[in-house]
Formats: sequence, structure tokens, C-alpha cells
Amino acid sequence: MSRLGYSVFLVNPSKLIHKRSRLLNFFDYRTGYSFLQRHLRRELKKVIVAKGHSFQVVWVNSGEMLGASLLKWLGFITRAKIILYQNDDPTGLRDSNKFIGLRAAIPFYDLFVSVRSETTTEALALGSQRVLRVFTSYDEILHTSDQIDRDKSPKPVVSFVGTLIPGELRDHFMVALMQAGLPLRVSGNLWYRSRLWTVLQEICDGTPLLGPAYSKAIRNAAVSLGLLSHQNRDLITRRSFEIPAYGGLLCGERTSEHQLFFEDGHEAMFWVSTEECISQSKKLLNQTELSCEIRKNGSRLVHHLAVGNEDICRQVMASI
Repeated sequence: MSRLGYSVFLVNPSKLIHKRSRLLNFFDYRTGYSFLQRHLRRELKKVIVAKGHSFQVVWVNSGEMLGASLLKWLGFITRAKIILYQNDDPTGLRDSNKFIGLRAAIPFYDLFVSVRSETTTEALALGSQRVLRVFTSYDEILHTSDQIDRDKSPKPVVSFVGTLIPGELRDHFMVALMQAGLPLRVSGNLWYRSRLWTVLQEICDGTPLLGPAYSKAIRNAAVSLGLLSHQNRDLITRRSFEIPAYGGLLCGERTSEHQLFFEDGHEAMFWVSTEECISQSKKLLNQTELSCEIRKNGSRLVHHLAVGNEDICRQVMASI
């Protein structure tokens, strides 16, 4: 972030942890990472000494691993402004234990940045000094429609890239789309845990898609589904911007925030029920000229919205 005029120390706690067993990861998750604090402090101290304290801002991504005592120590030893950028829902009901330490540490951040208005309000109630609500963002380098092969038409496939989330009934939703005859392809974690796996395994490859593979899946699909986590109080997600940024066609859940940015039927396609999703998807598969127009309009819009990663970073840094 030196290009933004600041010397920034980026803290990504997960990179300070050596590979641990699934059992230990589960234990850490359930206890809010409280037993990792001493180890994290040692590892952070090594990095800070190596950097020579030559930074003005400490930027913490996610932050669920850093408890209150560690944050107080970090503020004392660095004398820098500390920002927490949190794109999850740490004050919501889903994954509540995971964020025990983070919630206790909120008062010790100089700025709490969230992608949900509810979270910023609840952070203030937990003692946050300052809050800032931003929108989710896409990567200006990875997610750009300039990389699309303009001569190559998308495959007649309805694609979803994402995880099976317990309690969200995504598996039932996908089976309903299959039974309606949609040419469906699903990529992501944990789908094999579904009770409907014997049906879903026909359309699931069971692996998460990252980097170029993720972008390729969006580029090659005629329709890219944008599902939300209702337990996480989603009204919009990163994928909402990533799909059109890469030239894909967003077909997502109709919400106030989706409609704040996109004109339905012109820059994206939205739905409120399984039946409407099926209808909209079939319409997009059958009307290639309409689909092509929505793709172009959505891509053009997103690249003018100032919701790229660097745009959001500038907004955050201007607020400290």
C-alpha cells in the first residue's frame, strides 16, 4: 500500500501458523483461537523486529486469531494506527465461537472496517473506537474483462462456485435446478457431506476453484449463480462484483443492495425463489443476444463503480 502514501504492515495471522492437524484446527475454531495467542505474539515479534518498526499503519485482515491482550501489545509495541478489515460477520450468529477473541479485541482497533452495516453498528456497541462500512470488492488484476477471449462464446452451462454451508439448503436448491433440466456445474468445498450427494456428484467436481481456474469457470459459463449466506446476513458478496468484472453474467438473489448497484435485466439478472431462478436461467440460456448484452453492461458498470481492491484501500486509508 505504499502507492497509497502510507507505510503499512499487513498482518495475516493464518500465515504465522504452522500446519496443524484437523483436530487442532477444530479446537482453535471452537475456542476462538485463545490458545494460540502466545505463539502468535512470538511470531509477530519476529516479523516486527525484522521490519524495524518502519511503518505507520498496521492492517489486520480478518482478525479472528488476534485476541484483546495481543491487540493491546501490538498497539504498544508498534505505536501505529491499527485497522481491522473484516469481510465476514463476526457479530452474527453463524460461526459465533470462531470470533470470541475478535469481539473482545474490537475496542483496541483504531478503525473497524466491515462490509455489513449491521456489523458496524454492533461493533460500536462492543466498544469500537471508529467504524467504516465499505462494499465488497474485486481484484483489478485477476478479475478483469480485458483477459477474456472475445471470440470464444461461453458454454451453455449454469455455474456455481462456492461452499456447501450447513443449514443453508444449497444442496436442495441445486437438486431442484437439476430436476428442472438446467445444465448445472458446481465447484467448491464440502458438497460431499450433503445427504443428496448421490444425486449431486453428477454435477459437482468437489474442489474449490482459485485464481485462474476460478476466473475461467466464470468466463466459460453462460450463467454464474450468485448465492448469498443468509446466516451471514449477506445482501451482496464479493462474487457479485467479481463475476461481472471478469465478463461473466451474474444471476443472483434479488436484494436491496444488489439492486442498488445493478439494473435487473440490464446489468445482471435477479430472482427471489427457486422457480424464478430456473426461469431466469433458462431465459439467459435461450436468448444469447440478451445474455451478451447483460454481460457487457455488467462488466462496464463494475469497472466504473470504484469497488476494486485498491479503491476500497484508498477509502479506508483516507478514513484513519
